[in-house]
Amino acid sequence: MAFFYIGVKLHVIYLICKYLTYILHTNLGFFLLREPCKKTTASEKARILLSSIRKVINSRFPDLFFKFNELTDSRKRKEYLMAEIITGSLFMYIFKETSRNAYNNNRREDGFRKNVLKYFGFNLPHTDTSDDVLRELPPGELEALKAHLVSGLIEQKFFRKFRFLGKSYLVAIDATGIATFDHKHCDHCLTKTSKSGVVTYFHYVLEAKLVTSTGLSISLASEFFENDQGRDYEKQDCEQNAFVRLAAKIKLYFPRLPVCILGDGLYPNNTVFDICQKNNWQFIITLKDGNLKTFQEEVGLLKATVKKQNVYRANKTSRTTLEYEYLNEIEYDGRYFSWVECNENIVDIKSKSTSHQRFTYITNVTQNLQNVVRTADNGRFRWKIENEGFNAQKNRGYELEHKFSRVSFIAMQNYYQLLQIAHIINQLVEQSKQVIALLEEHSKQTIVDLWRKMTAYLIFSHTEENSLAPSLPD
Repeated sequence: MAFFYIGVKLHVIYLICKYLTYILHTNLGFFLLREPCKKTTASEKARILLSSIRKVINSRFPDLFFKFNELTDSRKRKEYLMAEIITGSLFMYIFKETSRNAYNNNRREDGFRKNVLKYFGFNLPHTDTSDDVLRELPPGELEALKAHLVSGLIEQKFFRKFRFLGKSYLVAIDATGIATFDHKHCDHCLTKTSKSGVVTYFHYVLEAKLVTSTGLSISLASEFFENDQGRDYEKQDCEQNAFVRLAAKIKLYFPRLPVCILGDGLYPNNTVFDICQKNNWQFIITLKDGNLKTFQEEVGLLKATVKKQNVYRANKTSRTTLEYEYLNEIEYDGRYFSWVECNENIVDIKSKSTSHQRFTYITNVTQNLQNVVRTADNGRFRWKIENEGFNAQKNRGYELEHKFSRVSFIAMQNYYQLLQIAHIINQLVEQSKQVIALLEEHSKQTIVDLWRKMTAYLIFSHTEENSLAPSLPD
């Protein structure tokens, strides 16, 4: 009897072995025994990022380096090409180096210089050499070049799907500070005097940025505030005056571009309305309580006749109810506008807490049930110039408020324009399929860490003799 049980066990073992042999020779066995998918290494990530930067420049801005060579060159001795001088400064921002000194420290490393030449085809000048050139270069040339690059993206129909109501490009307007001093930096400094008599000197710039639902914030034009009269700065006056000059630049650089201006509570006034009417621009402008009192009084009288549209949105963490209201043909100072309001109520699913926000706009776009939601939602995109625009440039490696030039107002403007161009390039890189795939590979992988890996790779990786990028034009 014992031999019988031993025979049965041996037979079972035989069948098991036979089955294992079978699955080892099938796809199932391959699946069970294959090695787990390897994660992308730090060096591979760096190479992908560098290749993505090169690909964006080559495909989206193919004439960038040629345009750099066309800029005014006031040098008598020319150790570097003009394209190398400007490209070197541009890549200080593309690499998010945070300061000229940090950039120079990396430049001293043989590997860094050789890898930059390998990937992008240019020699790195010392930042002092570049700074001397940027102190003499007319700032309008780099701004015009920036507009040329953006025009190329528009011609490539890159932003076409983001147009408001299928027609207009959303252009957010806002101002930000870029440098503060406790002494007079230049003759163009704005000033503020505290109650104790302390004078602060600073520089402000007004920006027009093309914004999209995906978070792009692309500089179209920039206007620096200049206090030639030496008076104390008042944002209301200075920003409105600067907008007149900024609007003229937008029209000059993009004469046929259909524009929808997004502005905050400083902008509902006749000066802005006149400019938009003259240029045939649409606008969606925040209307604060107390602005345009006669307009708001008429809205109050007609509140009983408002048209409404309700929208419900939900995700894993919250439930949102949005009530949109609008009125058309509201008269103000001889003109007729539309009024739009959105009341947003958010319920947090986990805590059951609720929050409420109200957004009110004045617009020259006639409202109906088909476009009121788009109008109010796109009006809120104005925040992208602050978040994806100024905040990113101040706190995510570009160091917008750092004093890249402590003595020259001309150089300060040129550094600012190069930062804007670099930010345009990097935004396209960060939204490319390759970089998105790197971020999705690991939930804790960040843009900041990717850039750190890229810098480390440029410094420490071995460089072969052959170059991956063509040389800059002579």
